[in-house]
Amino acid sequence: MKLKIPKFFRSSKQKVTAPSVVEEAQSIEQPQPFDPDGVRYCSQRPFPPYRHVPGVTPHPIRDPQGHSYGLEEDDYPVSLPADWRQTEEYLYGVDLFNFAYWWEAHEAWEGLWNKTEDDCRLFLQGLIQISASLIKYHMRQLRGLQSLSTNGRTKLLHVLTNLDDPTGIYMGVNLPEFLTCLDTFFEPFFCDTVSEQTYTHVTVKPLIHLHLQTSV
Repeated sequence: MKLKIPKFFRSSKQKVTAPSVVEEAQSIEQPQPFDPDGVRYCSQRPFPPYRHVPGVTPHPIRDPQGHSYGLEEDDYPVSLPADWRQTEEYLYGVDLFNFAYWWEAHEAWEGLWNKTEDDCRLFLQGLIQISASLIKYHMRQLRGLQSLSTNGRTKLLHVLTNLDDPTGIYMGVNLPEFLTCLDTFFEPFFCDTVSEQTYTHVTVKPLIHLHLQTSV
């Protein structure tokens, strides 16, 4: 069975350009989830009291008013990718991502990224960069969105091409489906003109759906 490669990666001639952007003054509010009624994979862990937006809300770790200020990092061994179903921080990161806690998801996965190697490390880094690109999406920072979304998808594609499993599922994520979804979501931001309507007219929801019954 041949793996389907998302169209974003099929042309080596595609470039990240600097399109003309219609800048519209607006206040930056809290991100809102694309699906507020979505499934949770780590429901025993409560969400933070706010979604961090850099430069807008208190830094969760550095600011005494931050929602994670003073919390010590857990120094525990992990066995990834084999035990992803039992790795709470991974599942919690997926919940954070799906419910628009993109900065917090970045932090949750970064703790695991520091403890992994090879494709697992690359996979987590790809998720981290996609999460960071959605913060840029929320903040209307186009250049950061373009570079981070491109780098993140490139890493996820690399993991996909290394997979022996013809389904393309890695740590519960169907990579062909997820990459195609990301391709569709980010593609409008690489057009010559990007306006506020580009940000508000969302045709797909960039969410992570875990396949809990798979062997990979």
